[in-house]
Amino acid sequence: MKIRSLSPVALGLSALGLALVPTPAHADDLWSTSHFAPPADPQVPADDHSGVLRVESGKADHFDINTNLFRMRRASLDLDTIPPLEIALVQDGARMIPVQRGPIRGSHIHWEWIVQPGTIWETDGGETRLSLPVALTERNANCVHNGLLTLTLDEPQTTADFQIASETCAYFKVDMTAQLDASFDMQAVPDAEVITRADLRERTARLPTRPISELPFRDQLASSSEVEPEAITGFGIVLDGTHYVSACPTRAGLYPFCDEMVLPSYSWAKSIFAGIAAMRMEKLYPGTRNLSIQTYVGGCEDDWADVAIEDTLNMTSGHYNDRGHEVDEGGELMRRFFLAEAHPDKILLACRAFSRRTDPGERFVYRTADTYITGTALTAALRTEKQSVEADLQRDILDPLWAQLSLSPLVSQTRRTYDESAIPFAGWGLYLTRGDLVRITAFLQRGGQIDGEDFLDTAMLAEALQQGAAPFGLEAVSSDQRYRHGFWAWNAGEYLGCPTEQWIPLMSGYGGLTAALLPSGDLYYYVSDGFAYRSAKAIAAIHQVSAQC
Repeated sequence: MKIRSLSPVALGLSALGLALVPTPAHADDLWSTSHFAPPADPQVPADDHSGVLRVESGKADHFDINTNLFRMRRASLDLDTIPPLEIALVQDGARMIPVQRGPIRGSHIHWEWIVQPGTIWETDGGETRLSLPVALTERNANCVHNGLLTLTLDEPQTTADFQIASETCAYFKVDMTAQLDASFDMQAVPDAEVITRADLRERTARLPTRPISELPFRDQLASSSEVEPEAITGFGIVLDGTHYVSACPTRAGLYPFCDEMVLPSYSWAKSIFAGIAAMRMEKLYPGTRNLSIQTYVGGCEDDWADVAIEDTLNMTSGHYNDRGHEVDEGGELMRRFFLAEAHPDKILLACRAFSRRTDPGERFVYRTADTYITGTALTAALRTEKQSVEADLQRDILDPLWAQLSLSPLVSQTRRTYDESAIPFAGWGLYLTRGDLVRITAFLQRGGQIDGEDFLDTAMLAEALQQGAAPFGLEAVSSDQRYRHGFWAWNAGEYLGCPTEQWIPLMSGYGGLTAALLPSGDLYYYVSDGFAYRSAKAIAAIHQVSAQC
């Protein structure tokens, strides 16, 4: 049943813009991804197979940990048990669309499902088969373990083949396979037409894609000199409105649903959630950026009175224990902050665990807790403006933007605290597709405009993107870097041979997420989990065909 000759040549990665990836020693324990892949031209079943899929919980048949930096315990976290799944699916031709998107909360101590749109087809043998891109994501965290699920739908009771063979998770990497009891009940799904129309609108809005192998400088993008090939989830570049995309490698072959693959944001959320939300709030309610943290955040008292929302957004609150780069971020207090599941625990650590060292606005010290404070303050400010305790930063501020941009429903499911307050993490915890990423960055690069209308505060956006009298923001880690409104910036002028400084805004995320919003209006990004953040050589190669000075 389980095949496996996964040689680099068989994977075909070189031709698709990826360096060769070594075959894992345990490859014989994995299905090839071809086992889950639909045909290129799937035959649509005659009957409508909308309905409810149920997959029973079960132990993994194969479970192999490749990386475990935090020494998570298999038994205490039940890591080798797949949680049960129940999800409604709507059929649209050969496409099967899940009604619920984003993490599905359940009773498992560690894992939560994410289900993305997949394919249904009739096989040459007359069977009806369903294949879905799925993921297990860690509870209260942002790691994504991408997987695949396939089963036949001809009998009420069936068996689902499930596999995890890739992830974007620097600290925990695992291979997992299982055959799980499953059932599928064909039935009408409420709001099916609304769901299919929204799905079509999102797919129609995607930028046209081409294989990245068509670019003459493809070898300079996500090259082994900047990021390890085995750490790559995927990468791409937007040039002149075309999205050039890589394949999505796994340890068992190429992922067959690249466009639907779940990507974590990690600290990209500091730009996409906290940064954009702050700019939108400033547009709608001028002066928001200057509001006092003490006034709007319970728990931040005494020495927070003169700290503004803008200060916490910029990582210049003046509160830290050690000014060394990421010394606080990687310490025990921040570990407790990240593990806390309820807002009162999180906010007290964010506000009180780090001492007042300087006046606000004087020194950059990277601390995700500051961005969490930003999200909490923006939520309180929004509720004050709307005079409603139900007002929500995601639903009321960001979702209308995402709808205008026709993003996938995945982006609307941000991580939140698990208590009643459900405060969004703001600085991490988003999920998105590569199509979502390129549309969000395009929106920023055209000045935050949609159909000629400004949706963001133009001054804040210009500062974040280093437009005008750059550089904006304090020195961040080194003299050629800045940080402003959730965005990094790198002075590439000397490296590219520009006659003057050339500041390039960047989004950066834990483990190896990089997105460069290039001055030409182009975009270069990669998603990886090997702790690499280098992009200079790739940007220099792009500069040869699309000037960045």
